Amino acid sequence: MIEAKRPTDTHYVPPHSRPNANGSIANRISKSLLAFATLISACCCGCQFGAQRHNVAGNQAFEMGQITTAINEFQQAVNLNPKSADAFYNLGASYYSLGKQQKNSQWMQQAEQLYRQAISLNDQHADSHRGLAAVLIETGQEKFAFDLLNSWKQRYPGATDPVIELARLYQEYGDNRRATDLLADALRLDGQNVRALKAMGHIRELQGQTHLALDNYLRVLQTDQNQSDVASRVASLQYSLAQAAGIGQANQPAPIQQPRYGSANPYQQR
Repeated sequence: MIEAKRPTDTHYVPPHSRPNANGSIANRISKSLLAFATLISACCCGCQFGAQRHNVAGNQAFEMGQITTAINEFQQAVNLNPKSADAFYNLGASYYSLGKQQKNSQWMQQAEQLYRQAISLNDQHADSHRGLAAVLIETGQEKFAFDLLNSWKQRYPGATDPVIELARLYQEYGDNRRATDLLADALRLDGQNVRALKAMGHIRELQGQTHLALDNYLRVLQTDQNQSDVASRVASLQYSLAQAAGIGQANQPAPIQQPRYGSANPYQQR
C-alpha cells in the first residue's frame, strides 16, 4: 500500500511595506495596502492551515482503512490549497488503494491523473513519481513506468531519489544486477542515504552476500539508530554468522519477502 503523505507546515509571509514620505494621502494609501496585504495573508494562512487539517484527518482515515473518508478529506485539502503537491499525492494514493482493492480501472485512471498533477506542481516529488510508476505497472504499462523514472533521473542528475526509485523498479522485475549498480550510483551521490543503504542491504541478502548486507545495515544504524526493522535484520544476520563460525555451517536467516513495487519495505525511510 502506498502511504499517504503527511503534510508539512507552510506559512505565507506578505511583502514588507516600505515607508513613504510623500504626505498623509500616501500614508493612508500605504496603510490601506498594508491592511489589504494583511487580509490576503490571513486568508492564505487560513487556507493552508485548513488544508493541513484535512490532510491530517485524511491520513488518519487512510491508515485505518477508511479510504472513502480519506478521499473526502484529501479532496477538501486540494480545494483549499490547489497548489499543494502533497494534497494531490494523498488524494491519488487513496484512489490507487481503492482502485486496486476493488479492481476499478476508472479509479486507477483518477489516481494517475492526480499523480501527474502533483508532479506538475513539484517535479521532484518522489512519492508521486513512485505512485505514478505503480499505477502504470498495475495497468500493464511497464515500459512507461521505466521511461517515467529514467526521464526523471536524467532531469536531475545530482538527485538520489530518482536513482533509488529506478533501482527499486529494476529489482521488482528481477534485475538485481542493474538495481545494485543504480544503488551504488546513489551512494556515490550520498554515502549516508538511508534508503539506498537499506535497499542495497536487502539485495545483498537476496543474493546470499551476508557480510556485505550486514555492512550496509550497520551503516544505516550509524546514520539513524531508530531504524528498528534494520536492527532486527542486523541481529538475525549476526546470529547466522555466529552459528556458522561456531558449528561450521550457516544457519539461514529469516526469509525475506520480495516487496511489490510501491510498498514500503525496504526502500521507504522510517
